[in-house]
Amino acid sequence: MFQVWEQRKLGEIVDFLDEQRKPLESGKRESGPYPYYGASGIIDYVKDYIFYEELILLSEDGANIIDRNYRVCFLAQGKYWVNNHAHVLKAKKNYSNGFICESLERLNYDKYNTGTAQPKLNQEVCRNINIWVPKLDEQKKIFAVLNDHDNLITLHQRKSFLMKCFEYKRKNS
Repeated sequence: MFQVWEQRKLGEIVDFLDEQRKPLESGKRESGPYPYYGASGIIDYVKDYIFYEELILLSEDGANIIDRNYRVCFLAQGKYWVNNHAHVLKAKKNYSNGFICESLERLNYDKYNTGTAQPKLNQEVCRNINIWVPKLDEQKKIFAVLNDHDNLITLHQRKSFLMKCFEYKRKNS
């Protein structure tokens, strides 16, 4: 049966947890086991963590918002730290972190850019981003398919890399 999708503003379907972010200067970071996220994903590993739940991290600033050389939205899990270059979002009841993250990853952010010298997505603008969403069970199914697809791509990339390494080793032995 066809399920109805509804258009929602991001601020209606997630809570922004940006006030909980804490930047750490590189010289003051103590190395450890916990991922330290910035606008481009994991940028370091630190001794402590400030989050311990699945959350959405959306790049707040940087050229990648427009250039799109790598992801702008990440699903963070486990224990981790987030600096002030990524918005921290938590899906409200009846919405899936995974589905929202994948929806945000597929947007063109040109019209949402508020930066001049450097691209920026401020929280006010982010709250007004429109996203089409189905019922929760459909969100979960869609995310599962997209996640499986991403995992398959990653597996093939790793396999290709290993094959190149073995070929290099064989030729240079």
